[in-house]
Amino acid sequence: MKSNLQDREMFYAEPIYRPPSEAYSLLVQATVGCSSAAAGRCYFCSSYIFQQKIPGKRFRIRPTAEILEDIEIGYEHYGDIVKKIFLLDSNALIIKTPELLKIVEKCYDTFPRLTQVACYACCEDILRKSDAELEQLSQAGLNLVFIGLESGDQEVLDLINKGVTVQDQIDSVIKANAAGIRTSVTSIIGLGGRKLYHQHAVNTGKAVSQMNPTFFASLTLMVVPGTPMEEMIRKGEFELVTDPLEIIRELELMIQNIDVPGPVEFRTNHASNYLPLRGTLPKDKAALLSTIQDALRDPTRLRSEAMRGL
Repeated sequence: MKSNLQDREMFYAEPIYRPPSEAYSLLVQATVGCSSAAAGRCYFCSSYIFQQKIPGKRFRIRPTAEILEDIEIGYEHYGDIVKKIFLLDSNALIIKTPELLKIVEKCYDTFPRLTQVACYACCEDILRKSDAELEQLSQAGLNLVFIGLESGDQEVLDLINKGVTVQDQIDSVIKANAAGIRTSVTSIIGLGGRKLYHQHAVNTGKAVSQMNPTFFASLTLMVVPGTPMEEMIRKGEFELVTDPLEIIRELELMIQNIDVPGPVEFRTNHASNYLPLRGTLPKDKAALLSTIQDALRDPTRLRSEAMRGL
């Protein structure tokens, strides 16, 4: 009997979000929401609001059978064109290794041209798994994880209730790298506010230097309505950096303090940023800093507020 899978839709818990580099990936909903948000952490993040306000986005791990079925449905819709898959939502690496292996292996068994399976990960997800487990996942084809460092300064991490230490973040990236899993790390310019901007920029650069991730990207803080961060600003507990030139100077200070063996692909291509940059560190460090200096001299090169987004 002819399958009717092509008449069915893959499951998605809206709203969904993924890294800019996964724009052309097949999105597969492996988990819903974020375990950190479920624990009341990360005061700046939209996931905090989703957990509190949208019942359908409360953190959960989907049954493996449902995920495997969605992968089949994805093939019925897209066939052999799929080359990359991104496992939603915020930290699919939290899935127990035997189940995650089934999911990753199903991806490659189903899509013959597949070259990458990626997901977000909290640092605890990586540290919780043994070296052997991470190596198994790497060999199966889970070959890229996205990790939100946010800041390399402990005072900033405590301010936003990240719930981890800087050293945990560093160790998790080193551990994933050692297992053969590529790492993409993000930081958030402006997250220290006016009070902590200097130590936030300097220590983030130093933390990235120790991590030596495969990719490193910086976003710029945009306050999500309804988050504890917005409330902190309203109460005067956090002074937001609003001048684009100050943001650019903070970015400059961070890059000045990055000293990696490399190669690290660096980007500021997220829609929140005022100045899109791209280069390879350490090779292009001087060129990146020169571009920033040019923008400071000529602010018309910066992205307008109307063109920025979350």
